[in-house]
Amino acid sequence: MELLKHPLVDCDIEEAALWYHSRVPAVAVRLIDETRAAMRAAAADPSQFSIRFADVRRVRLRGFPHSIWSRLLGESVCILALAHGARDLETLLRGRVISG
Repeated sequence: MELLKHPLVDCDIEEAALWYHSRVPAVAVRLIDETRAAMRAAAADPSQFSIRFADVRRVRLRGFPHSIWSRLLGESVCILALAHGARDLETLLRGRVISG
């Protein structure tokens, strides 16, 4: 499937990576690697990830309290956000729409 990203996804990744980098730089690199792996997994087989609310699916990052949030749009997987589990996810994702 084609992988699309909301324009703010890169900002989400950068913000989280900077937070980890200020504590342990190697962990920031691992976060980026895990984020990329989660996005690839979402694109490879989106149906393996459960729908959490509305039509939004979650891919958890291994070793981090973050998840990739996505939805299907035709033959594309749209990555909406990288978000920490403590965030108000419904509010965050409500404003992140990718039209086809």
